[in-house]
Amino acid sequence: MAVRLLIMLCGLKLVIGEHEGFIVGGDYVDSVKDFPHVAALYIYHSEGEGDNFCGSSILNQKILLTAAHCLLDDVVKVTAFVGSLDKKMGKLHRIDRYQIHKRWDINTASNDIALVRLKKPLSLGTEVKRVILMKKPPKVKIAEVAGWGVTDEDYESETELLKHTKQKVWTLNECRKVLPRAPKGTICGGEKNSKKDYASNGDSGSGLVVNKKIIIGIVSYKLTEVSRSLVVYTDAAYFYDWILVESRRLACSQ
Repeated sequence: MAVRLLIMLCGLKLVIGEHEGFIVGGDYVDSVKDFPHVAALYIYHSEGEGDNFCGSSILNQKILLTAAHCLLDDVVKVTAFVGSLDKKMGKLHRIDRYQIHKRWDINTASNDIALVRLKKPLSLGTEVKRVILMKKPPKVKIAEVAGWGVTDEDYESETELLKHTKQKVWTLNECRKVLPRAPKGTICGGEKNSKKDYASNGDSGSGLVVNKKIIIGIVSYKLTEVSRSLVVYTDAAYFYDWILVESRRLACSQ
């Protein structure tokens, strides 16, 4: 059983374990209470750049965890919706600041991790909860990802409702046998060859979780020419210290 600690960040609590597109295929989530950590991010860019959508996970009342590549190209505004299966029907929160990993490399997709700060704190409850961050999470073969990405890549079908699917968890060494250039600080999830049940466009930044509450990965990318169904995730445990330091700095900054 994971042991939980509550780390105070400027009066906010971050749940820590001392051990430390929609989903293509998959199933619709029955209740937001099954994935209360999920937040939908709408990223608005300067004129001509286009807008995009990503997933994220709630770390505490003011900080969300997502992928660095979600926050590129002249971002002018970011909003988040929480507490609903419909990505536009939850409680709206505005983002007033964000932090991308300083070593994020768009060419290699390394250090694909970022934090965003809400202008006003969340009200936590049964439908809005924090994920548990662990430095040494339990070693599992299966985890889950929930997101609002594309449901059919051939037709780019979309839906407004949250979907989820199970993912086989690959270590970095296992992943590199299929994707040799998978960067340090990543893991993989899914199957090498599957026609359904995997993350896709719009799922970027969504959390890969164990027991629906322990975050182990963040949707980063995939190489469709190698495999549509094998997804590279940023390894949350690898960035445990970075998340602690930067979330404290971001939460406490003026």
